[in-house]
Amino acid sequence: MPKLPSAYDFTKLEEAIAFYTRVVAEVMKNRDRSMHDELMRFKRELHERIDREYDPAAL
Repeated sequence: MPKLPSAYDFTKLEEAIAFYTRVVAEVMKNRDRSMHDELMRFKRELHERIDREYDPAAL
């Protein structure tokens, strides 16, 4: 099982979200259940980062 980078390794939040989306699509396409724990770890980090960087005034 490959280790995913941290959600904080990306310079922009949008890059981290795009990476997560691509990886989830690939895992689902291949039905690779071995990646579940690693994806959940990345997802938790991503949501923590979104909560820290989210600016409602930017909408």
